[in-house]
Amino acid sequence: MSKNKAPQHKIGGMRGILIYLFGLSGLINILALTGAFYMLQIYDRALTSGSISTLVALSVLAVGLYLFQGLFDVIRSQILVRLGARLDAQLAPLAHKVVIEMPRFGYSTAEATERGRDVDTLRGFLASQGPVALFDLPWIPIYLVFVWLLHPMLGYLTLGGALVLAVLTIIAEVLTRRHSHAMIKASVARSSVADSNARNSDVLHAMGMTGRAVDRFEKANRRHLDCQTKTSDIGGTLSGLSKVLRMILQSAILGLGAYLAIRGQLSAGAIIA
Repeated sequence: MSKNKAPQHKIGGMRGILIYLFGLSGLINILALTGAFYMLQIYDRALTSGSISTLVALSVLAVGLYLFQGLFDVIRSQILVRLGARLDAQLAPLAHKVVIEMPRFGYSTAEATERGRDVDTLRGFLASQGPVALFDLPWIPIYLVFVWLLHPMLGYLTLGGALVLAVLTIIAEVLTRRHSHAMIKASVARSSVADSNARNSDVLHAMGMTGRAVDRFEKANRRHLDCQTKTSDIGGTLSGLSKVLRMILQSAILGLGAYLAIRGQLSAGAIIA
């Protein structure tokens, strides 16, 4: 096997782990419906029958399912952390070799160092909530099916709201990506100026150009801050809009559920669920 194919083989060997994580995420998402089923059974069975034993049995079952959900969630998180460490151990030497070679092709030390941090960024991403959201995303239809089983009208409303939120997320990604790339370039440029000033400090002092060097860094820093501010403004605005839409959707589902209950097409337990 060639050296070029070796890293790909190592990464490809993690396919089994990713499949396992995908299945584990499905189990976690199914268990996440415990609260909804619990409230549904409480209102439709325990309260209507007045049975304390039924209430106790449902409560014990719900607690057990919650504990399993928490356990599986911890296991998934630990696997992702170790997966990130494993990738780091395999890719860090290759990335460091690239960092050493980059200055030979005209890249600055700051640019080379920034590329070397990409492995750290990847490891940090795997240890964050980002991969968790990605593994949970394909299981969203489970919730849609559950709501649909309660009543088709609730299913239509939930599906429509989910599509609106998905479109908003795509718009946010498109708008922020361009500014994020600009912010990264500005950050690299600022680091490059700072690195150049530090390496040539003796020359700058000898030639009396310290003030000009500081001005140069200030301009690079200002460009970086401007890009960062624009990116944060766009992200914050769209995040706030998404939050408002989610609250409106929740209230709309609750209102529609109450309407269906008044019409006798839905039970009170289904509204709470």
